[in-house]
Amino acid sequence: MCSINNKYYGGATIYIRAVNLERDGERYGTYYQAVRSYREQGKVKQEVVHLGEHQTADDALTAWAEDVRQLQTTRPRKAEKLRTKMNHLQAMV
Repeated sequence: MCSINNKYYGGATIYIRAVNLERDGERYGTYYQAVRSYREQGKVKQEVVHLGEHQTADDALTAWAEDVRQLQTTRPRKAEKLRTKMNHLQAMV
């Protein structure tokens, strides 16, 4: 079960969605998503980037830049995957 609390980010082009995870009526975690809504051929679509524990896109981008630097030597594939995610988020913002 989850509940969603939306917070708009920089106008209304994207917004941050807070998803509260609940089990047996108890809240045990929250994660965040950057969401861009748009219409395509008359249908509403959403583009989502999972921010994890980061409450804003800027916080995520700052933290991920440092993570990429640290991962480049030990886990290059993971660093590249995170760099791709950063680029996707930067394109949304």
